Amino acid sequence: MTNMKTFILENTSAIADELVQVRRCLHRIPEIGDELPKTKAFVCEYLDTIGVPYRLCEDGDGVIAELQGRPGKKIIAFRADMDALHNEEQTDVPFRSEHPGNMHGCGHDVHTAILLLTAKQLASQRDCFAGKVRFLFQTGEETGSGAKKMIASGGIDGVDAIYAIHVGNLAGDSLEAGDFAILPGFASAGKIKFTITVKGKGTHSAFPERGIDPIPIAARIIGGCEELMARELAVGTAAVVSFGCVHAGEDHNTIPETATIKGSVRCQDAKIREFLAQRVEEISVHTAKAYRAEGVVEIKHGSESVCNDEQTAALAAEAVAAVYGRDSVHEKLPAPLMGSDDFANYAQRLPAVYFMLHTNNKQKGIVEANHSPRFDVDEAVLERGVGAYMAIALRVLNEQ
Repeated sequence: MTNMKTFILENTSAIADELVQVRRCLHRIPEIGDELPKTKAFVCEYLDTIGVPYRLCEDGDGVIAELQGRPGKKIIAFRADMDALHNEEQTDVPFRSEHPGNMHGCGHDVHTAILLLTAKQLASQRDCFAGKVRFLFQTGEETGSGAKKMIASGGIDGVDAIYAIHVGNLAGDSLEAGDFAILPGFASAGKIKFTITVKGKGTHSAFPERGIDPIPIAARIIGGCEELMARELAVGTAAVVSFGCVHAGEDHNTIPETATIKGSVRCQDAKIREFLAQRVEEISVHTAKAYRAEGVVEIKHGSESVCNDEQTAALAAEAVAAVYGRDSVHEKLPAPLMGSDDFANYAQRLPAVYFMLHTNNKQKGIVEANHSPRFDVDEAVLERGVGAYMAIALRVLNEQ
């Protein structure tokens, strides 16, 4: 082998165009949750083509592939999430979603493409590492169900460490396109979702006194919850209460029976997260009661916080920096990461590293946040994702 940096850069340059094409194929067929038949078929066909053996998860459409290198004891895993969002795509790219109402608005098409091309390059260079690399193509990250199904199917059995890359702008505008954020400790926030139903009394809009209007009550509940950050948490606490859906009524001249609010609480600290969820419920119930309505709150616990193993993260950062330079690898950020990911289920069970590849590029006008209907990535830096995985695999597996 030539020196490691040159070897990896040559390997990733060779597949850069194919990586973009694979990503675009996947972008066209976004699917939701754990049932991803087209995506699964694409992944399996590609693995067949490159000669990497795989098996299917017992529940859902996850795929577990594994590659044997030279004899060695270690097994590492890389995870790609494959599911998409309920979003109507508003980009004008020629490879936009062919499934109305669904969109790869969080970069999971990129994650899957990066992992497929990593499998291809490592398969062609399997004499360059000792041990095994496992490739986990996971369903249901957005729903919080996929990692659990992968674990139940034995996806991390025997694995010594697991890694996952996430693209987009999760790490903030302090990064440049192609930069990595590989953090020791917390790399995401845990999430609790809530649904608030305000039950009032419907009536004609000309006679509001004859009903109980749930709409202004819902507005007061939202306002009350917004004050939690400013008045019930210490200044600088990394926590977010956000609302993603408010719905009430259908007509301009009818006061509806109910109003529905959906949102989430995010915080790296589990105790603060639980406190905020409790306060959202209390504010909702008592505010509704004060206006003669009923407030019903459904709380659903989502993913826990991802906490990277410090030693494993440091080694990964060192491996990636050896290829792309220390200035491109950030181990600290100006603000905590508040996204959530069910990768936390793996991180609770074995050493794990969840890291970011910044794919926004202001110079190219690629500035939208993940989950935006206009989300896109700078395809010119995607090969760095393959390079990062290769650097980690070769470094970790050859230090046995």
